[in-house]
Order: sequence, then C-alpha cells, then structure tokens
Amino acid sequence: MNAEDAGALVAPHWFVAPGEGDFFAVIALVILAGAIYGVVVLYAAFDRWAERRAHGTPLAKTIPTMLTIALLYELFPLNHFNVLLPLSALLIALAADWARFNLRSGADAAPARDDDDASTERAADV
Repeated sequence: MNAEDAGALVAPHWFVAPGEGDFFAVIALVILAGAIYGVVVLYAAFDRWAERRAHGTPLAKTIPTMLTIALLYELFPLNHFNVLLPLSALLIALAADWARFNLRSGADAAPARDDDDASTERAADV
C-alpha cells in the first residue's frame, strides 16, 4: 500500500456507485425468481398427484388445502397472521368433504319420487 492511500478509504470490490447498474444483483434476482418459480411448479405437480391419489377418499379437498397452507407458511412469513385463518380454511375443506361424502351416501339410497311421477302412475292405472 502506498503511504498516500493509507489514510484514504478504499471502496470494496463489490461496491457500485450510485447511478450505475449492478449486473450481479440482476443475476441474483433472476436466480431467486427462478428458484421460487421452481418451488411453485414442483408443488403444483405434487398437488396434482396428491389430488389424483386422494380422489374418492373422504379427504379429497382437505389434503390439498393442507398442502397449500404448508407451502404458504414455507414461502411467506405468515407468523403475523392469526392462526384462525388457516384453521378456517381447513374447516371449510373438511365441511366440503363431509358434505360430498353425505351426498354420495344419500345417492345410494332409493330416490324419492315426486308428486308428478306418482300422479302419472295413478293415471296410468285407471
């Protein structure tokens, strides 16, 4: 080091002066965006696989909802949200699965006849 530069502040090699572009920052942002996109694409593929595997099971909507909530907690800092928000989403999914399960079991029973069908049969008997 020179005796003249000993007292002066030397800018670090990674410093970029105001008004100039930072090529490495742009590359880092592109890699970060690509990584987030890759995680979302992989999650979507896993979610489709889980939904196909869960088709016909009692928890067909609840399992993908749980996976979505888990992904959101992994990607975003959701600690400042109330815990009732994801719980309400899970309860809605459970209610939808329960309603679908009850509708399917009700469809197995004998269908109820309408009054129009009964009056048509009585007219045919006469």
